[in-house]
Amino acid sequence: MKYIHFVLIAIFAMLFAATPAASLDPSDPIIHYSDSVVEINTELSLAQGYSLKIVDINEDNGDVWVEVRHNGKLVEDGDGTGKENDPFEYILTVEAEDDDEEDEEYLIFRVTPKELVTSGKDTATRIRIEQFRDPTRNTKDFLIYDRSDSVDIGDEMELEEGYTLSASDLDLDEQTITVTLKKNDHVVKEIKDMEAGDIFSYYKNVNGETRTIFIAKVYDFFESSENHILFLKEISQREDVEVETDVDIRVEGLSGNTVREDERAIIFYDLGDDASKVTIYVDDDRIDVRYDVDEGSYPAVTDELDKGTHEILIETVSTDGSVSSKETSFTVQAKASSGESETEDDTSVSEQVEEIINDGENATSNVTEGVSDSARDAIGSTAFTYIVVAVLLALTVFFFKREFS
Repeated sequence: MKYIHFVLIAIFAMLFAATPAASLDPSDPIIHYSDSVVEINTELSLAQGYSLKIVDINEDNGDVWVEVRHNGKLVEDGDGTGKENDPFEYILTVEAEDDDEEDEEYLIFRVTPKELVTSGKDTATRIRIEQFRDPTRNTKDFLIYDRSDSVDIGDEMELEEGYTLSASDLDLDEQTITVTLKKNDHVVKEIKDMEAGDIFSYYKNVNGETRTIFIAKVYDFFESSENHILFLKEISQREDVEVETDVDIRVEGLSGNTVREDERAIIFYDLGDDASKVTIYVDDDRIDVRYDVDEGSYPAVTDELDKGTHEILIETVSTDGSVSSKETSFTVQAKASSGESETEDDTSVSEQVEEIINDGENATSNVTEGVSDSARDAIGSTAFTYIVVAVLLALTVFFFKREFS
């Protein structure tokens, strides 16, 4: 009999040892999920006032020594080593108020090294960060928190701050689906072949903060005779971090720096970052639009302008869907009098506008038919003038030959 008791005790001991230390409450969702490349002393600001500091990295295998901080201070039992097969976990212990109750334990962070990126002097490694809600701290900085919802395949789920979520390419045999997140109608994240249980996460790295903007867990798929539905759980969304596109603007005339009355102007804009879309307005009229624009300098040609001050607005949509704009103004001078000497560029209007259009078409992959309609009009009208002059010269030569022959 005593051997039976020993066996039972041994079984319970093994079961207890196999039980994970963190008692993760299903009602407490994952609120951050990212893969980041980090170096020694990298600090990542995350949700609920927490941050992670990478104290050291093993240059042979990419293992990391991590510190968990809250409002800049190291938390109790908040440091340790993370390995690929043995991730670092920070478990928060909440002491019971009554002696007859047990303490509660919550898994707050799991940090898993994935691969060594560089080694030596500038050692860097890629880590996966999973953060779960701390029940002792508020979630006031979330626009959506721990919501369950569904979206029909082919439709869009409206989120906050111009974001939408959609699902497509449902494969019922493989049980996979494509999930797409957009902002202002621009795709910011798309993951294909997602399965039930996978996490969809969109985050930004801005000034040392790794902010999860949107996160959701793929829960299940449903098929009916009329439609197919994707079910999502643990949906959370935080306020976006708007990233303004760096833009510099200058304005020139078609034949020099001065823009004259009844002439066209060239607006040059320098982009410091890639953009999904750039639109140019002059006096509230759109004169140029480009898509998928790389960092660099681009021109746009206006219509003929009246004398006076004119307003320019350049609106950019960055690759993460952030919308920003920059405004400036320029002055159109009166027409030059016949007695004034012109000191402007000798390059012809036709050649300059032609060069602008060629440069624009070669610089970007998707421009709406050249730099602008007005630029094409300028070429057409100038070319027509050259043809008329050539015909008149030919007729003059013909009559002179006939007269003196």
